[in-house]
Amino acid sequence: MIRHDPFPLLLLLALLLPAVSCSDERMRNAFCESEEIRLMVGGDFPFIYDPATCQLAFSRDLRQFRAHTDNMSDFFSVTLSEIPAGIGQRVSGNLIWTTHKEVLTRKNLTLEVVRIEGDQIWLWSDSGRIGLTIRILE
Repeated sequence: MIRHDPFPLLLLLALLLPAVSCSDERMRNAFCESEEIRLMVGGDFPFIYDPATCQLAFSRDLRQFRAHTDNMSDFFSVTLSEIPAGIGQRVSGNLIWTTHKEVLTRKNLTLEVVRIEGDQIWLWSDSGRIGLTIRILE
């Protein structure tokens, strides 16, 4: 039986981890800079709200936010465990969205409130590299 020294592999992982963390932090910061209502998944933007062709919906009772095109062909919807109220707050949510080919879901997604401006809230998931901007409509 041949035994391999695990040290080179551990060293490689230790060196790569900060690079991944910096990349994720840059992605999160770049996401927060935009004023648009949108969904970002792993660097892609499957949905960006355009007021000329899209609609927004919000239900405080259901703790649900939706953004969709007028014909409903593209959308994202998130149902949250609670309405976000402060930066740094963590909420869980179920997210559903469309891509060019399919409808995808993420259940029990942990989202952190990373920015609040008026009625607009930016949420971020480190584990999913998912960012979404919602607007609380009253």
